[in-house]
Amino acid sequence: MNLLEAFGKQPRSWMLMEAVLALALVACIDVITTWQFTMFVFYCVPVFMVALHSPRRLGIGFAVFTGLVALAANYDSIPVRGLGGYIWAGANRTGGLLLAAAYGISVQSFREELRRRMQAIERAQELEREILRAGEREQIRIGQDLHDGVCQTLAALDCAAQCLKLDLEVEGSPQAKLAAEIQKRLSSATLEARSLARGIYPLPMEPDGLSMALRELVVATRTLCHAAVGFESDEDIVVKDSEVAMHLYRITQEALSNAMRHSNATRVDVRVMRDDQRLSISVVDDGCGSAIQGRPDGMGWRTMHYRAKLIGARIEKESKPSGGTTVRCSLPVPVAA
Repeated sequence: MNLLEAFGKQPRSWMLMEAVLALALVACIDVITTWQFTMFVFYCVPVFMVALHSPRRLGIGFAVFTGLVALAANYDSIPVRGLGGYIWAGANRTGGLLLAAAYGISVQSFREELRRRMQAIERAQELEREILRAGEREQIRIGQDLHDGVCQTLAALDCAAQCLKLDLEVEGSPQAKLAAEIQKRLSSATLEARSLARGIYPLPMEPDGLSMALRELVVATRTLCHAAVGFESDEDIVVKDSEVAMHLYRITQEALSNAMRHSNATRVDVRVMRDDQRLSISVVDDGCGSAIQGRPDGMGWRTMHYRAKLIGARIEKESKPSGGTTVRCSLPVPVAA
C-alpha cells in the first residue's frame, strides 16, 4: 500500500487534520525562510491530497484556505506593497493551488471512472459465468432425466423384447426373427440414448471424474472414428471444482474434435499432466494441423479461449515444421485442486 492509498483509507476528519498539520508545518518553514517557489510546491502537496480523496467542494475550499495561509506566511516578503500587491500575490498563489486541486479532482474522477468500468467488466464476466453455469445445470438436469427416464424405459423394453424372442424361439414361431430384430433395434437405441445422456453431462461427480471422463471420451472417439487415439494421465489428477472440470472437458473435447476432423492425423494423443505449478491437458496430433491453425478466429477456437478465461486457464498451440499440432490448456494447480 503506497502513501496515497494509506492517506485515502483514513476517516475524512483524520485526513483534514493531517492536511492542516502539514499546511501549518509548511507555513512555519515559509515564515522563517525566503524560499518562495520551493515552498509553493510544498503548499500544493496537502491541497492535492485533500482534493484527491475528498468531495470537490472540500478540495476547492481547502485550496482557497491554503492560499490565504500562504499569503499570511509571506506577508512581509511580498515585493509589491499595498492592497493591490497583496491581492495580486494572493490571487496568484490561490490560482496555482486551485490548479493543484483541479489536478487532484481530475485524478479522483479518472480513478472513479476506472473503478466503475472495472466493476462493470467484473459484473459482465460474472453474468457470463452465471449464464454458462445455468446452461451447464440445465444440461445436467436433461442428462439425468434422460438417463433415469428414457434410458431405463428402453432398457426395460429391451429386456422384455429379449424374453419375447426366447419364448417365440421355444415355440418355434416364425415371428421369432422379427422379435430378434426388434430386440436388436431396442439395444441399439438404448446405447444411443445412454451415449447422448453421457454427452450432455459426461463427468462423474467424483473429484477424479475428469480423468475418467476424458478416458471415456478417448475410447468413444477411437471407436466411432476407427482411429488411433491414445490417452495418458498422471495418477494424482484431482479437480474438486466440477465447474472447472466441465470447462476443461469441453476444451479437450473441442480440441480433439478439431484434430480428428481437420488434421488428417494417423494418431492423436490426449495427455493430462501435472507438476508442482500447473495442470495441463494436451491434444497432440501428427497431422498437417487442425482447423484452428488456419482459422484462429473460428467459433470453436473462440469458445475454447472463452472457457479458459472463465477458469483462469491459458491455451497455447504450436505446430512443428515436420507436421503435427499441439493444443495445450494449462491452469494453476491451486485452481485445479
